[in-house]
Formats: sequence, C-alpha cells, structure tokens
Amino acid sequence: MTDAARERRRDALAAGALWLGLSALFWLGRSRSFGPGDSPQHVLSALLWGVPQAPGYPLQVELGWLWSRLPWADPGAAVNGLSGLLAAAAAAVLYLLLRRAKCRRAAALTGAALMALSPLFWYYSLVAEVRALNDLLALGGAYFAADWAREGRARSLWAFAAVFGLGVSHHPTYVLLIPAYAVWLFARRVPPRRLAAAAAISLAALAAPYLLLGLRLARSTPAYDLPDARGWSGLLGLFLRENLGGPLRAVSGAGFFGFGGFDLRRLAVQTGWFLSALWTHAGPAGLLLGALGAAALWKTDRRSLLAWALWAAVSAGVFILISSQQITICHPDYARAVVTRFYLLPMIALFALSGHGAEALAARVRPLFAWALAAAVLVLPLSLRPLSLARSNGLLDYARALVADAKPGDMIVLAADDSIFATLDLELARGEGGDRVFLTPSMFSYPPYIRSLHRRYPGLRVPPAGPRGLTTDWTVWRRLNPGRAVLMEPSLLDTALALYPRSVPQGTLIRIETRPPRDDPAADARRFLSEPATWSLTRWDVRPWTQEIYVLSARRRQAEWIGSRLNPRRDRALIARLKVLLAAL
Repeated sequence: MTDAARERRRDALAAGALWLGLSALFWLGRSRSFGPGDSPQHVLSALLWGVPQAPGYPLQVELGWLWSRLPWADPGAAVNGLSGLLAAAAAAVLYLLLRRAKCRRAAALTGAALMALSPLFWYYSLVAEVRALNDLLALGGAYFAADWAREGRARSLWAFAAVFGLGVSHHPTYVLLIPAYAVWLFARRVPPRRLAAAAAISLAALAAPYLLLGLRLARSTPAYDLPDARGWSGLLGLFLRENLGGPLRAVSGAGFFGFGGFDLRRLAVQTGWFLSALWTHAGPAGLLLGALGAAALWKTDRRSLLAWALWAAVSAGVFILISSQQITICHPDYARAVVTRFYLLPMIALFALSGHGAEALAARVRPLFAWALAAAVLVLPLSLRPLSLARSNGLLDYARALVADAKPGDMIVLAADDSIFATLDLELARGEGGDRVFLTPSMFSYPPYIRSLHRRYPGLRVPPAGPRGLTTDWTVWRRLNPGRAVLMEPSLLDTALALYPRSVPQGTLIRIETRPPRDDPAADARRFLSEPATWSLTRWDVRPWTQEIYVLSARRRQAEWIGSRLNPRRDRALIARLKVLLAAL
C-alpha cells in the first residue's frame, strides 16, 4: 500500500468516526414527533410513501419509507433520526473534501464541526426535512468535482454525474450550484464521449427516483397525495412544479416579481435577514476563519476560491432575489423563519472556507493550538448551547389541542403550513383526527385539493367551485352542513373578528358565530388555561429562526383576546393567570 493510499484510509477512518459521533448526538436529540413547517409532511410522506408538495422529493420519501420499515418502536421518530444520519454524513464529506484540499486534520475537523454544530444545521438534523439530504448531495458533488479537477480520474467524473442527477431530482435549489461545479469540472478538458456519458448518467440518476415513484403510483394511489399525482403522466409536471407555477416560483400565486413589480425595499430586507443569519449561525469564529480562508486561497488556489465564492453568491443571491419578490406572507417574523432554512446551502461555502482559514492559522502556530481550536469548536457548542428536541412536541401538542377543542364533524380552518401538515399527520398517520374536517383556504383554488376533500370527507357537502375556487364564506359552509361548527385556528383571529365579530373562543379555537352567542367568558378562559398545549411551548423553547414562532404568536393573540373579554373586577384571578401566560409567550 502506498503512502497516499494509507493516508486516504486514515482519512476515511477519521471521517467515519466523525460520522458516528455526530450521528449519535443527532439521534439522541431527534424530535420524537416533528418540527415546524414542512416537517410533519415529510414524516407523513415517509410513513405512507405518499407524495408531498412539488417537486415530490421522491428520493427523500423513498429513503424515509425504507428506513421506517425497519423494526423501530416509533417509526416517525426514526424518520426524524434519518435526517441526523444524513447531516452527519454531510459533515464527514466536508472533512474529506478539506483533507483532499491539503488541509491538516485539525483544520478539516474545525470546518466540519463548525458546520455540523452551527444552530441552523444542528436544528435541521433533528427533524424530518429535505435539507440534510440536500446538503449531503451538494457536498458529495463538490467532493467528486474537486477530485476530478485534481486527479482527472474518470470514476470521479462518473460519481459526480450520478450525485448531480440525484441532487437535481431532489431539490430545485441544487441547480444553483452549477456555476461552482463548472469551475472544478472544467479545470480539465472533458472529452466529448466522456461528457456525453456523464450527461447520460446524470439523466438516469435524475429520473430513477421519479420512475420508482411512478411504479408506486401505478400500483396504488397513496393515502397522502398532495399534488394529486396519479401515474406516469403526472411525473414531469411534478418535477417541474407546474402546480406552483414552475421551478422559479418561491410561492404559488405571485409572478416572477411578485405583486406590483420589483420591490427594492423587500430585497434589502431579505438581504439583511441573510447577513443576520450568517452572524447567528456561523458566529464570529466562523466568519473570521472564513475571511482568513478566502485570503489564503487567493494566494494558493484561486480556482477553489472562485468555486466557493460562486457557490455562496449564486445560491444565496438568486434565492434572495426571487423569494424577496414572491413571498408575500404578512407576518414578517414568520416569513423570515420560512426563508432562513434556505440559507443552509450557501452557508456550506462559508464553512468550507472556515476550514481553509483554520489551515492558514495552523500553518502559523504549533500543532497543539490547531487541535485546541478544533476541540473548542466541538466542545463549546455541546456545553454552552446543546440542542435537543427529544422532549419538545409543541407543534404536535398544538395540533392535538385543535382536535380536542372540536367535536366530530366540525370544520377546522387552518392557515399556516405548520398546523396544516401537523393535522394531516394526526389524521392520516396517527389516526387521531376523530372525524374532524380540516380545511385549508389557501388551497381552495387548487383542483387536486378539492378532489382530496371529497375523498377524505365523503359526508361533507363541499360548495361548488367558482372561477376562484371554493368560497371562504363560512356561512355557506355551515348552511350546507347543518350541525357542523366552523372553527378557526387562533392565527386567524383578526380575520375571524373582522368578518364575524360575534365569534367566541372555544379553547384554543375560535368558533364562528353570526348571531349573539350564549357563552361565559370566564369559562372560556378557564378552558383555555387548562389546555396542556397552552403551556407546552413558551418563548424560552422557541428559536426565532424557526416557524414555531407562528404558533407562539397565535397563542399570544388568543390569550390577549380571551383576557379582553373578562370582567376586571370579577375575574381578577383569571386575568392574573393570563398575564403569567403572556409573560411566558
């Protein structure tokens, strides 16, 4: 065995040890239910081998489904744990990538640990999401592209082609890495035959997850099929996100420049969000080492510097440009939480540069100091800000409270992705829907959703769809379905009171009323305060860059409304309890 082969073997063993250590950390801290946003949808899709929102994420779903078939005590928690294994693998690949770039082991470990234990990466390693697999495929592509640039081995080109195809099939943002990959790939001339073969491999890898999904759809229609993909003919449209307006749409319904043309102010706001996220999740150490790494590569390897610079600039810049114009969510904190998870991809470049910065520093100090830096990067996050979701089920508790506060047959109107997907998981995976009807007005103009209502609730009388879809006049829904109440989740409180000012609280829900109701405000307050979910998630549990802030603000608004209906003299004790709750929210 040559010295180079022995060195590669030692690097592989070190990367394996890093993967095992991080996997154990993430597995122990994984969510036992699901996280905010799309997380419950991904758990649900894996358990049922369903079809989530476009582009369907077939590779993620298929891996999750296979993983959940193992004899786990809790398959849903195991699906969350899969994210941790993939995220740990991404950190191991970054370690190997830095080692191949001639970084010392201590420097490579520093860059990989900075990434893996940064708050944003760590958090999305604990919940079922598409980010961990996207990060792994992104770094896998970089590893093989850089290896091709250095060594010119055909197997590296073929491996890159396969990983690239899988990456494009997995997530639309993967295409934003093409300029960075091109810098490495075209460091050498690629013969036309090899280029054609690589393209064929990429196409095959891109198509494979969708072909497997097509076989699934041909065999049976899944219980959860959000885009209503029914067979082979729907796969291309699913991949191209036709139901969302195409691959460049960050949100359904808005044009490329949103509503009313290009808005420079919104672009500036999202740019500020991104810069703030860099400070929060990379920290001063990551930023300083990244700057040092960029300066070092300018002197030693400008090709790699260009690749990483394009990686960061394109994946961040294009997303910020498009999302700032298309995402028109009214709640700014929620919009900020939605877009923050997309910063994971560009931040990989910063952590790669941090590894090079640690190498430049290691070249000027004694080896002991380089290892001390690597140890600090590992130990300080674990000791000062350990992150675990093992006992955090705030969103699941919230969804269960919505069910508990309604009666069988009642119609519950939902607004945010968090509650929409959480209640779907309750209904379809856990079987805890209790014959409640969950309605999502934001999808009332979407024909597949209307068809799914008829399938899921055969006893529900759905109003006829007009040019703009189903009506949101809830008096029409009540008239068609006598005996069923219309209830709204608390995030819709202002809308409910503006349209139906006689509405009243019903625990954690709002009951739509058009006539003066008979209710007892003090009893309403006691019911709300006695809900376990009311106290299960506080501002000390919620991270401001996650969508859980939406649940928190909804509970806060509901508590304020319930308190405003109390008698200050007769209900002093209840008002005091509500003030304690509001302080916690």
